[in-house]
Amino acid sequence: MKLPSLLSIVLLVPALLLSACQAIPASPSGSVSSLAEDVAARGTVRIGVRNDNPPLSFVTEEGEWVGFDVDLAHAIAAQMDLEPELIVVDGTTRISFLQEGRVDMSIASMNHTRKRDNAIDFSITYFWDNQSFLVRTGEYTAIEELMGKKVAANAGSSAIPSWIAHSAAQGGPEPEIVEFSDKLAAMQALRDGAVEGYTEDNITMLALAAGDPGLELLPGGHNPVQFGIGVPNNQSAWRDQVNYALQELWKSGVFQEIYANWFEGPDAPIQLPLGGQMEIWPE
Repeated sequence: MKLPSLLSIVLLVPALLLSACQAIPASPSGSVSSLAEDVAARGTVRIGVRNDNPPLSFVTEEGEWVGFDVDLAHAIAAQMDLEPELIVVDGTTRISFLQEGRVDMSIASMNHTRKRDNAIDFSITYFWDNQSFLVRTGEYTAIEELMGKKVAANAGSSAIPSWIAHSAAQGGPEPEIVEFSDKLAAMQALRDGAVEGYTEDNITMLALAAGDPGLELLPGGHNPVQFGIGVPNNQSAWRDQVNYALQELWKSGVFQEIYANWFEGPDAPIQLPLGGQMEIWPE
């Protein structure tokens, strides 16, 4: 599938986010029943999904909301025998919407970190990747060459503390990191030479650099990426149901089919071999 232009995504996202925020009322706090019981009673599951992160979740030029996370959201809802209601989230609201009761789970390219685990709970890992650097073609060959140089990162990204820790562990100078809230701005800074590299999840950078021979992804990485599905804190029965659904999709082969469609097949927009194996619990 052809990835949309980044500009078209940026223009679509604000309107969709505004619509989502206005349309979804927050659930009352302190509910006596568990979230698992609430969802079962509703018969629908509210799933937070990004729409600005191709090929994981994005809106095509035709206005269709697609991507690996989108397909996985529909598959999980079907496995649970629930009607899916997809709600737009972004890098911040994918967590805050869970805390406010606006969504029941977030399938939103979210790396499972200890800091985030203090705010919400996570499912088992469903996506494996790494964080490296996107650089101008031919200028660098290894991420260690970027130590001490000015680099870009997304504001709030787990890549920031990781690169600081990696540099310190290697005995390198203190990193100079410029934080961007706009991926397009970070990419332009890299192209213009304002920064020497841009660090983010490899899959995201491969999508950002698709079709641009002037940019390349450095091998290796400084921070393993393990995406988990976010769920509200202290809802163990609901978290178990999400984990069981993921495991059943893996055992049936549905998960692998979805993954191949986006990352391994001949028509996949990005080539990224499956980097891990689902944790399967015995009966």
